[in-house]
Amino acid sequence: MSKKSSWMIVIIIAALFLFIGVLLLGTYRLLSPSKIDMTENSVLELSFSGEIPELPPHSPLAQFVQRDGVSLYELGRLLQVASRDPHIVAIHLSSHSLGFSWAQVEEVRGFLKEFRQSNKKVVASLFGDMPEEKDFYLVSQSDEIYLNPDAGLLINGLNVDVPFFKRTMEKLHIEPQMIMLKEYKNPETYTREKFTPEFRSMYEGILTDVQDRFIQTVAEDRKISPLRLRAFMNIGMTPAALALKEGLVTALGYDDEVRARLVAEQRTGSKKYRGVTASQYLEAVRHRIDKKARHRIALLGGIGQIISGKSEDVWGEMMGGETMVARLREIGEDKEIEGVLFRVDSPGGSAVGSDKIWREIRLLEKSGKKVIVSMSGVAGSGGYYIAMGASKIVAEPSTITGSIGVLFAKFNVRGLLEHWLGVNTDQIKMADNADIFSLFHSLSEDQKTQVQSWMEDIYKNFVQKAAEGRGMTFDELEPKAHGRIYTGAQAKEIHLIDEIGGLNTALQLLKKELKIPESEEVQIILYPKPKSLWQSLSEGELFKTYLSTSTPSIESRLKEIIHGLETPSPCLLLPEAEIR
Repeated sequence: MSKKSSWMIVIIIAALFLFIGVLLLGTYRLLSPSKIDMTENSVLELSFSGEIPELPPHSPLAQFVQRDGVSLYELGRLLQVASRDPHIVAIHLSSHSLGFSWAQVEEVRGFLKEFRQSNKKVVASLFGDMPEEKDFYLVSQSDEIYLNPDAGLLINGLNVDVPFFKRTMEKLHIEPQMIMLKEYKNPETYTREKFTPEFRSMYEGILTDVQDRFIQTVAEDRKISPLRLRAFMNIGMTPAALALKEGLVTALGYDDEVRARLVAEQRTGSKKYRGVTASQYLEAVRHRIDKKARHRIALLGGIGQIISGKSEDVWGEMMGGETMVARLREIGEDKEIEGVLFRVDSPGGSAVGSDKIWREIRLLEKSGKKVIVSMSGVAGSGGYYIAMGASKIVAEPSTITGSIGVLFAKFNVRGLLEHWLGVNTDQIKMADNADIFSLFHSLSEDQKTQVQSWMEDIYKNFVQKAAEGRGMTFDELEPKAHGRIYTGAQAKEIHLIDEIGGLNTALQLLKKELKIPESEEVQIILYPKPKSLWQSLSEGELFKTYLSTSTPSIESRLKEIIHGLETPSPCLLLPEAEIR
């Protein structure tokens, strides 16, 4: 190699290292929060739109994407600090197109109620075109509510829409085969054209419970008659002028007027509005939130649909049984951790994955580390399964839970391929039931019996474990199962949960179990522990994340889908329906 070529290689390597250094420095600056100097008479600005994550992300990539937001857990902690902070004089709360679950709205309402006990004001703005029930439910207890003069309130009652695909399956020549345990487990969307009577009655009960609570709570907050609020629901859209006249809102106005009002109320002579966002305030007071204490508690999230293997999902939308078991064992091996807050927000999923997590929670309990479950928006079917081994279960009044049942689905796509694509299939099988889960054959009567027997065993195990966890006999709990879902308030009445409340209630219960005085501070340790950019780079996580999230080929994706469809997996999955 010539001397000139050697120098070129050295220059290229040096340039490459320089580029990587600049890239890392730029990334670090982007990830590093901007510092905020807290001044007197500051207003904490809480602006909510879309969804809110349950817990802080542990991946640097997710931290970067969500760097301007706060999680539900962080929101609760920072509002506790703000209630005692002399620099914070009020909250300016705004909500637009809220994507929270009903239970999450109730939890945030609880945070705000606690804040208002410090004699500090909460002023709310509803500046969307047509704020709906969830938006209004969130802000209704505020001291003042402002509405845009050209807006209106869409307080028109709750509903659930569920699509049914029976005729779609017939047109596509696909034969669905559904086996359910039991009658409330599924609306049979692939085999029917409308609700079963059982499913309809179940959801009518849930809608009634949530809507009645909304009416009673908002009527008390706004000091109006519940009958009058029901009348508004029947009207549908409430124009801004009527909303003001009836006392649903305090004033019609604009954002600058809200700010001017907040400045005028300070009576300090200052004409400058000092606003600090939730994410800025979080960084300014993080040392007070994360301070060390004598007692250490683990906070673990069981978030997303459950699978049996590992959760390779950076965004936390999948909960792998193996991954959760590893995290629970890590907590069990940490001698400084005294107990566990297990935050569950899951519609369920794999029966095997759910059972793995349940088992590890039971082992953790037997080792002496108490586990208290805090349910968020949804903790049903597999989501309930993983919770029922804990010492106590806490849920918000509108949490969706229960659904103790099993579902199995199989689709025969042979007709689809033959009719639409001209694809014929032939078969060679070496045993009578070799094709039991084939995509090109329906279950025979004998095969149906086998699957049914398998599911009945899973159902009995589910019910028996739930009964043991709730201190009941099998016969006492089984009538409450049948795949039926409940609100948290309904579940409390039939003893499927222990207490109504959120993370703060769960924490107090855990302190009681551990004999820690209610007034004593505890240190909460997040699991998995959030990683710094340097940790992620040194462990190769960023590169692994890039590779794992790169787009697979169409061929490999199709193979993965077909393999998944051909793999037998009875599901502990909640019926999918959104209350709006």
